[in-house]
Amino acid sequence: MKKFTRYCGVALCLGAALLLGSTCFAQATPFLAAGSSAAFNAMAIGGAIGATPAICTNTPNNTTLSLATNVFIWSQTGKSGHQFFQGVDNRNANFDAQNAKGWIEWSGSADGTTLTNVCVYLAVDSIVGQRLFFATNSGGSQAGTINFPGGCSTGFPINGDNQVPLFPPDTPLPAAVCTALNGLPFNAAPTDIRAEDALFGTQRACAAYNASGTGFGYTCTGATPTEILSGVGGSTGKVQTVNYAISGQDPITTTQIAHSKLGIDGTPWVSLNGGGQAILVLVNTSDTSTSGFGSTTFNNINRTDLARVFTGGATRTRDVIGGSGLISKPLTALVREPLSGTFNTFEFQVTRTLEWNHTQEDLTTTSGGLIANGIGIAAPTGWTNQNGGTSGNPLDWKKTSSGGLKVRVIGTGEMVSTIDTNGLHDISGNNALTNQIGYAFFSFGNVKGAVGAAKYLLVDGVDPLFDGGSGPSQNPSGAGSGALPLCSAPCGTAVTLTNIANGSYPIWNFLRVITTGHLGGYIASNGVVTGCVAGATVCEMVQAAQASFAVIPDLVPIAKMDAFRSHSVFAAGGSPAVSFPPHNGYKHYTAGVANTPCGFAPVTGASVQYECGSDVGGGRFLIQQEQDYNTDAAAELTAFKQ
Repeated sequence: MKKFTRYCGVALCLGAALLLGSTCFAQATPFLAAGSSAAFNAMAIGGAIGATPAICTNTPNNTTLSLATNVFIWSQTGKSGHQFFQGVDNRNANFDAQNAKGWIEWSGSADGTTLTNVCVYLAVDSIVGQRLFFATNSGGSQAGTINFPGGCSTGFPINGDNQVPLFPPDTPLPAAVCTALNGLPFNAAPTDIRAEDALFGTQRACAAYNASGTGFGYTCTGATPTEILSGVGGSTGKVQTVNYAISGQDPITTTQIAHSKLGIDGTPWVSLNGGGQAILVLVNTSDTSTSGFGSTTFNNINRTDLARVFTGGATRTRDVIGGSGLISKPLTALVREPLSGTFNTFEFQVTRTLEWNHTQEDLTTTSGGLIANGIGIAAPTGWTNQNGGTSGNPLDWKKTSSGGLKVRVIGTGEMVSTIDTNGLHDISGNNALTNQIGYAFFSFGNVKGAVGAAKYLLVDGVDPLFDGGSGPSQNPSGAGSGALPLCSAPCGTAVTLTNIANGSYPIWNFLRVITTGHLGGYIASNGVVTGCVAGATVCEMVQAAQASFAVIPDLVPIAKMDAFRSHSVFAAGGSPAVSFPPHNGYKHYTAGVANTPCGFAPVTGASVQYECGSDVGGGRFLIQQEQDYNTDAAAELTAFKQ
């Protein structure tokens, strides 16, 4: 085992390896990710025990990971005083640094004097993670980098916050690891939505305000982009709206994006499917009266009722609990920021479907009309703004007839903590947040703090975590109880996710990992990655993370998914203007697909199973039906919407 100089001795060589895939040290290229919190634990565990030899750590010297003495991990909560590394978009000095929960794993020695492998995960919003991946400097290099704002010379080693289960206690982070990582670009973006859907979410947030919800009016270019603010009292939560591109030129620097055939990579970026994941609808359970969300009779919500809650039409608990003789109690609808992958999945599978076609930013007026929140919103009749101004930022509106609230939360952590905490108020301090209802992608880590204080609801009568009516494995607290599960890892049978695998639960998506063509080089069969080309570190990590689902089943391994969502064309615009054609990823193309902006032939001469286009609001089909249609009609089930 060599000393740290095996990394080439200087950051320049390592930085070049990240983009170009060259090999100049033991690990061809490290895994450096910024993205969805849903994969936070899975990637960490996969990096240690998902492959042999281990990808990120020394191979554990004990059959139980927690008892290994040679596995080194360090983590941060991302909270004030616990923000030691961050993501930075270097295209403009005024762009906010991204502080979040994160982990770092390494192999070699605990003090970093020998260092052979290193991996990083920063759990920012999906769209923010993609911006850090795609943003390109004026010179053509990647702009999104890892930053230790205090530098690497003082304060080391830094004690960790033990944020990842199953591991031994955190090893203090040594200065050598900081030095190896500081300034390196992120090369992977785990995401709840495809790159096409993430860019659409950004473009929509940045478009001129329109009351119908086609644009929200935030400023996304220049020196002072808008900060979308939390509406929860005492919160400092915020996320900045900044534009980027996934094809053509970067809109800030007017330079060809790095991760493209014409950019520094020389190949298009790729998207790897990681697993099926569920959005849970969560409610606070402190009000156990028959008219409160803690009532044992309230365990299901239909999507039409759910859509009216989040478009401001249903603002009382009795509007969704059902039954007679219930008293009028205001509910609090908690809404994520438009740059969230969770927001966009919920948006296009609940509120902006063909059935409903509105936005969760909407407020329903006294005349029954709907007006979208945003920069430029006119005062909607029947609502009063509680944020002390006239703008819709932060979103904090009160229904005058019911007292119901609609309040912004920033990030999965704030969504869950606002649901499970009693005694909170909105930004004005005048309105208590009661009978809170919101949503979050399921992972044991995401919902851990809400166990005992909140429950999940069935949606359209379907259980997202257990078999429900389709099988024998039910929630241990009772079928339909909504009790959130805990995981004492390993906990491979703690949930079944049956109705995510078969697609019958209506709010689900695939977790993807966006990366470079070199690092994502894969071999696929029937839509499932079966191997990785040499040096494709990110592909290897996706494979390893799927192996970890047997230890902590946060997601459904992609090989066990029976359903998919139909893909549709996405017009990305940009310079030059590019459209992403719809391909579901199961039809074979012997010679690839000509003139396409995403994907590439993973193995020369091999049949290509090619995926492209938007799918966050796609209609659900069984994979077998798609494969039969590929055979029968030589076509794909594209352009179907939910």
